[in-house]
Amino acid sequence: MGSSAGTSLVAGVVVGAAMKNSGGGQTSPENKSVTVRYAPYIEEKHDALLGVVVNTRKDIITNSPYSSYIDQDANTSILGVGYTIADFPALYDMFGKYMSGFNIEVLWERIFNTQTQREEIDGIIQAQLSLINDNTIQTIPEFTLNMRDLNSINSSSFVVGKANLEQDRIKKLATISATAKFKVLSNITNESTCILNWKKNTTITYAELMKYYYLTVNESDEVNTDFNVIDKLWPFTVLDFERAALAAMQSKAITAKGGAGKRKRSDLSKVLLVASYTVQGMQIGTMIGGPGWGTFIGGVIGFCIGVGIIMTE
Repeated sequence: MGSSAGTSLVAGVVVGAAMKNSGGGQTSPENKSVTVRYAPYIEEKHDALLGVVVNTRKDIITNSPYSSYIDQDANTSILGVGYTIADFPALYDMFGKYMSGFNIEVLWERIFNTQTQREEIDGIIQAQLSLINDNTIQTIPEFTLNMRDLNSINSSSFVVGKANLEQDRIKKLATISATAKFKVLSNITNESTCILNWKKNTTITYAELMKYYYLTVNESDEVNTDFNVIDKLWPFTVLDFERAALAAMQSKAITAKGGAGKRKRSDLSKVLLVASYTVQGMQIGTMIGGPGWGTFIGGVIGFCIGVGIIMTE
């Protein structure tokens, strides 16, 4: 392949330095230039790559794919068009409406009166009473005939017997009324429990909705901001890829052989470094030993650490 093939990866390094006389016959470098060349076919490919990158950059740098993004409005999505969270009662208002000052005894009494005084129960009791009255009406003539056969119509036994029949009728009425109303006690308990759970669940559900609303609004605002920032930074993103293409041929040897030495810290930077460690030491000393001697000892230790770091650089 010839001599050029032997230098296909690195064609050569040209170093030019302008030297100046520094006195006493000694010379020192004034300027240093390093040029790294590659094989021609590599440089041609790199030039072609840069041409494609430049043309692509011109086409897409003003066509951000994020410019068509439409900001999402959480208020409209959750509450509806034209509504804001201020149009709805606050959570403490809902709690005050359903739970604050809630009296269970009043609730029980209201449900008890409603259940025991229902028209259906009164209808059942009246129907049973009618049957008992009919039986009593049929029993009184029979009782009267029997007492007449015994020639006891004018005796006290007749009056007592008739009173017993009436008393039996009243007792049966009371038994029927108590039995009918006793069966609805379980309904009273179930209804009061359901009302209590409904009031509690209403407040809890409203609180969860409020929390979901604020979380959604925050996330929506963050997403809108992120897309807005990405859209504004799109030209810099495109240029960053062009920068990477320009630096594709950068040799690591340049960095290793570069003449730039380690930067020295300025006097102001040294003072700020020592002051920073001193303040940190004072804070740590105050937390450990308390104000006073703890602060003083911590500051001294921090000062020594800062000075030591500067001396070792």
